[in-house]
Amino acid sequence: MMRLDLRKIWTSSFTRFVQGTTWQRVIIAVVYFLLFTFLIASNLFVSKLNIEVGDPSPQYIPAPWDKNIEDIEKYHRDQEEAAKAVQPVYNPDEDYISSLAQDLSQAFTALHDAMNSAQDTRLAKLKQTQPFALMAEGDLSALMRTPAEDLNSAEDTVTAIIIGRARNLDSGARTQADVAALKGKIMKDTEQSALSDPLKKFVQTFINAKVNRPTLLLDEQATEKLRNQARAEVKLEVHRYKAGQKIVGIGDIIDESTYAVLAAYGLIDNRTPWRSTAGIALIVLGGMAAIAVYVLQYKRANLEFKKMVLIGLTMALVLITGKGIIALNLGGAEYNALAGMLIPVAWATMSIAILVDVEAALLGSVVLAVFVALLGDPTLAMSSGIQVGLVALFGGLVGVHSVSHLSQRSDLARAGLYISAVNVLTVSGIALMSGMRLTVWAVGVLLGIVNGLASSVFTVGTLHWFESGFNITSAVRLLELSNPNRPLLKRLLMEAPGTYHHSILVGNLAESAAEVVNADAALVRVGSMYHDIGKLKRPYFFIENQFAQDNPHDKIAPTLSALIITSHVKDGLELGKENKLPQPIMDIIAQHHGDSLVSFFYHKAKEENEDVPEEAFQYDGPRPQSKEAALVCLADSVEAAVRSMKQPTPGRIEGLVRKIIKDKLNDGQLDQCDLTFQDLDRIAMAFVRVLTGIFHSRVEYPDLPTRGGNHASNAAEGTTSEDAKASGAPVEAYEASDSKEA
Repeated sequence: MMRLDLRKIWTSSFTRFVQGTTWQRVIIAVVYFLLFTFLIASNLFVSKLNIEVGDPSPQYIPAPWDKNIEDIEKYHRDQEEAAKAVQPVYNPDEDYISSLAQDLSQAFTALHDAMNSAQDTRLAKLKQTQPFALMAEGDLSALMRTPAEDLNSAEDTVTAIIIGRARNLDSGARTQADVAALKGKIMKDTEQSALSDPLKKFVQTFINAKVNRPTLLLDEQATEKLRNQARAEVKLEVHRYKAGQKIVGIGDIIDESTYAVLAAYGLIDNRTPWRSTAGIALIVLGGMAAIAVYVLQYKRANLEFKKMVLIGLTMALVLITGKGIIALNLGGAEYNALAGMLIPVAWATMSIAILVDVEAALLGSVVLAVFVALLGDPTLAMSSGIQVGLVALFGGLVGVHSVSHLSQRSDLARAGLYISAVNVLTVSGIALMSGMRLTVWAVGVLLGIVNGLASSVFTVGTLHWFESGFNITSAVRLLELSNPNRPLLKRLLMEAPGTYHHSILVGNLAESAAEVVNADAALVRVGSMYHDIGKLKRPYFFIENQFAQDNPHDKIAPTLSALIITSHVKDGLELGKENKLPQPIMDIIAQHHGDSLVSFFYHKAKEENEDVPEEAFQYDGPRPQSKEAALVCLADSVEAAVRSMKQPTPGRIEGLVRKIIKDKLNDGQLDQCDLTFQDLDRIAMAFVRVLTGIFHSRVEYPDLPTRGGNHASNAAEGTTSEDAKASGAPVEAYEASDSKEA
């Protein structure tokens, strides 16, 4: 028993799960998320090699297209080697060398002064000057015994040795490490000179004390100039590859030059694709979340689940198409980067605007532009993805605007031209900013024009299939249904002309009212044209089709008359189903009388039998569920009632219109649609405007004599509505809801 109960519980839970819609929404969302992520990120896993220099090639790789491969890395490497080979330029450090010469001159001057001083103060006075303080007294005594004439020539010799070696570009010290070598050279020159030993001792002490830093300075400007000259002399190696030419075979070791060729073709990507894929997944999730939040926040009541599926499908089709377009080879890397500009994003945005919602299409344009940018460059490593995204964004937005008020097929053709124009402007702006070559810009302009025209063609070609597959009625479909040559409308004109013209007037009334309450004016007008097609089954039982004939209702019971009158709704639904009318039109046919009462025949029946049930004289309903159905309901009753007025003056028309609307409101016929009291007032004013124009007063023309002396009556201008009535019952007895049917 327990096992049986658990089985029933599981079966019941599974049934509720399958019959619900929440799980369907979740599954569809997950499918679209995975599909979008796969389409955008798939380029990260194909056509890219994760190899390094020295690795064996995992496959045979030919050149994808003709290309001049410039070995940029080797070129830069050779330039740097040439620059390094340039010897740096050094100049003497004149400030330091001047200070050395000055110190040397001061030392000899001090030596002369000491030699001319008193004998007992010579040494003490001499030791007050560098470098004599560092010398031994014996060396100083020997130095002061040098003859004066030898001392003068010695100063010239020592200065020439020290300053000459310090200033010389070959022997001078360039760095601190070269100072010791400079000192050694100076001492060697001193040893080889004719100087006395005391003077040699003096020179050694001087250079040890004073020569303690580099005597040459690096001339960076001159050195860099020479290096630049060396770099400029390096030639760039260019290798011409033909399409299909072998780059590397299976198992061949990838050397630096081969690696450079593969990189130039964009065939190498050493980064792990999963990190980039995770980033793409987050962006896709953000885009889908933006659309979902917008719908839940602002369009929950208007956008059905099937329309959300349609939005995802159009976006997926664009990405799939874009996937193939990006794989096109346009003959070069610069041109191939422009291939994404062919992706017809406006195809999706225009389809969404026509079939779903304009505001949703605008948001979809932004999201889809981001997706297309990532499709063109999944890692955002180059500017090509951003360029493709900009073209997609502006083209998509202009496409939405072009079809937001679609009223004829030519609007779709013009939309393609508008998209092409904005694509040309966008490509031109990108070219100016990026310094694009003229030929590349011309190709981009051509691709932008093709994009716009293709988007228009694709929209026209797929619109029917989207409408049929998702059971959505677009403005284009409504335009087709409004053609007077449609079979049902043609039959209505030929078999029930009174009903046909009544439907046209109802359409005029309802359309004018739809414009003031933000309803779908096209749907209202077309729905009005078809709302009474059920009268084709028994046209002469309706007064507008009784031309100088007896009223058949005078010969049958009121209950049968009411049954015939109310059955035109059911007959209309059957005809609509046979002719595959869209569901919104079928809803208007079913709801344009609601569950109102056929009061004329009900009161007539009550005169014969007080106990007659009211339900037998009511329409089956349902009551109007939308603004559009309610407008047709009101326009239908108002047109019939005003047509039956004897003297339709503007004041009487307005009074009757407001009375009919009030009666419908009090009867509850407007309870299930979202019309407000303010809307009803606007509807009444719109009705009055149209009816006043239709039933305006006319001048009665006098009889004019003919050529034969007879009088011709211009009866057409002076007839009243009473002359056309076939029923013997007074017009005032007809209520607004059934005055035309009786």
